[in-house]
Amino acid sequence: MNKIVLVGINSQFIHTNLAIRYLKSYVEKYSDLKIELYESNINNQVQSIITDLFNLDADHYIFSTYIWNKEYVFRIIKELRKIRPDVTITLGGPEVSYNAKESLLENGAIDYVLIGEGEKVLYNFLVENDKLQRGVATLKNGEFIYNGDEFPIENLDTIPFPYTENELKENIKILYYESSRGCPFSCSYCLSSIDKGVRYWSLERVKTDLKKFLDSGVELVKFVDRTYNLRKERYLGIWEFLLENYKENVTFHFEINANIFDDEIIEFLKKVPEGYFQFEIGVQSINKDTMNSINRRNLLERLRYNIKAISKNVHLHVDLIAGLPHDTYETFKDSFDYVYDLDAEMIQLGFLKILSGTKISKEIEEYDYKYMEFPPYEILSNCFINYTELVKMKNLEKMLDFYYNSEKFKNSVKYIIDNHYDRPFTFFEEIAEYYEKNNLLGVGHKIVAIFNHLVKFYKEKNFIGKDIFIEYLKLDYLLLGKPGAYPEWFISKKDKEKYNEIVVEKNFSSTREAYKKTEFEKFEYDVLNHRVDTIEIFFNYSNKKPKLEIFK
Repeated sequence: MNKIVLVGINSQFIHTNLAIRYLKSYVEKYSDLKIELYESNINNQVQSIITDLFNLDADHYIFSTYIWNKEYVFRIIKELRKIRPDVTITLGGPEVSYNAKESLLENGAIDYVLIGEGEKVLYNFLVENDKLQRGVATLKNGEFIYNGDEFPIENLDTIPFPYTENELKENIKILYYESSRGCPFSCSYCLSSIDKGVRYWSLERVKTDLKKFLDSGVELVKFVDRTYNLRKERYLGIWEFLLENYKENVTFHFEINANIFDDEIIEFLKKVPEGYFQFEIGVQSINKDTMNSINRRNLLERLRYNIKAISKNVHLHVDLIAGLPHDTYETFKDSFDYVYDLDAEMIQLGFLKILSGTKISKEIEEYDYKYMEFPPYEILSNCFINYTELVKMKNLEKMLDFYYNSEKFKNSVKYIIDNHYDRPFTFFEEIAEYYEKNNLLGVGHKIVAIFNHLVKFYKEKNFIGKDIFIEYLKLDYLLLGKPGAYPEWFISKKDKEKYNEIVVEKNFSSTREAYKKTEFEKFEYDVLNHRVDTIEIFFNYSNKKPKLEIFK
């Protein structure tokens, strides 16, 4: 029997490839074939991966191909073909599905491309003697051969659970899960808009699967459903099940449309324990012309109300896309400020990608798109925004990660914006300019350096209220954990004798442990109540989230 290896080249070490696991479980359930999995990531050396694949000594390698790994996969298979000329090499996944002919012509190492939903296509391809089944493309004497698409699987419950018992016992930090396929929306930039209709795993099947995750010790389960909250009775049923089976130290991540939450859902979500749910919400833009152009509909007041209502206990990621039609550099500022005001834990600033098969890929001439002709096919300019402006947004994105998404500067940055800026965008724009002017953008920074640069930026801007700003910055610094050392701007004013008295009263196993897991500091400004007054704070780092206790 031929040896078959499914290859997943992930974007990061902590990721697991859900697609190859579904493919393996489906083929093995309905045939006598056995399939091995091989996973690596794009940060590993190509030579190392080629050696691994060569040593597996397979007859057939099947690669899962995406926008983030296409170039990497293409390089690997070219070299693999040189040392294993007799091997069969097949590619599947969205990055080759929508341009199979071009992929086959571009890389002569490819024997076959699998198109569309993979389980049935791969099963038929491997089981049947005639390889040219529906959903399989190849070149024969230079001619493109394709017999049409395979029909999607109607009953998704026939697809087995993708993870083995051993994998669940390994306590992998992040696992991906799918409870539906398809998307009813038609966003012009998204590949999901091509496949119409939505199919679901049954509610009972999903509950059975989720119980396995809850019992496994996994830290984060990310639902890959394109829009999770479509059928209220169904998605609420899943959430109710998760709440009934609540378990600490696990988080469930969902991509949701927050426009369509009603008051019943809002009230339910207020009962969910903090950190148990995590939502990714695509705003993308608030420009009406842009939203009309990309076929999106945001009810901005309702969206704001819903997000604010659930923000206290649900961890929120909100998405923006730069480079969309009709969005200029100036109009994008409004979208940024709108999203910033939502007070989500993370603002994910992405840049438009021109993907084959999408509506926006057919509007290249209309909007004069210039974009990279290799993955990730990111926009360079269009008739609304130029390359210089997009580079400024790229720099701003780095500052957003440093000073917002890290959640390490919540108090100090808020103080700066509230007291010295008319709008949040301008702060991130100006600190990005500061980093660029001082040649700081292209180098790595330890967290202390990022704190220090914020102090230098504050001084350079000659803002008033520096003493109060430093007090907020001290609070942010101490919220990171027990300091190993103090930066030069951090002048500690703690009463050491009082600190010792407090430590003695606490129930620690030893004084050494107490000092290791706590800190005490005096502030010349009440940074918790935002008023002129002195305040002393005892920081307890025993748990994941520091606990603060006020002493007068």
